[in-house]
Amino acid sequence: MDLINGVPRSGHDTVGGIVLLGRVIDKMRAHIAGTLGEYVSHRGFSADVFELFGTDAETFEEIVRTHDTDEGVLASLMAIKHLTAEEIAAFNLENVTWPANDPAALERMHGRMASAGHGDRLDIVCALDEMDLDEGREVPIGGRHAAGLTHH
Repeated sequence: MDLINGVPRSGHDTVGGIVLLGRVIDKMRAHIAGTLGEYVSHRGFSADVFELFGTDAETFEEIVRTHDTDEGVLASLMAIKHLTAEEIAAFNLENVTWPANDPAALERMHGRMASAGHGDRLDIVCALDEMDLDEGREVPIGGRHAAGLTHH
């Protein structure tokens, strides 16, 4: 995975029905390959995924090193902590709606968006949509969650 010349998967794209997991795997693969570029692999949203599975960045990195497929990574993570459908649904909902319910975080996000040339997109209230815009993906009016496009 080369994130110097490309982008990771959208945070909306799922692995095992879990948002962000594919993106975090992509970033960790790039970290391992030395091609992470400006992305971060051990904190931020990645840390939220580690916490979901009751693990840490170092363990996650080792799992990614030893599994060539998303399915292998997922199976190893589920062996650490088997997530229920309810846990996955709660994690997904939190991440496809954040920071809509946090006015200060939403204001900061809109400031970043304006600086990046997306100041006209105040309809975007989800950080995953902000990342998609930054990475050149099309985001429908109101965002992917509002459009019912959160699962792939």
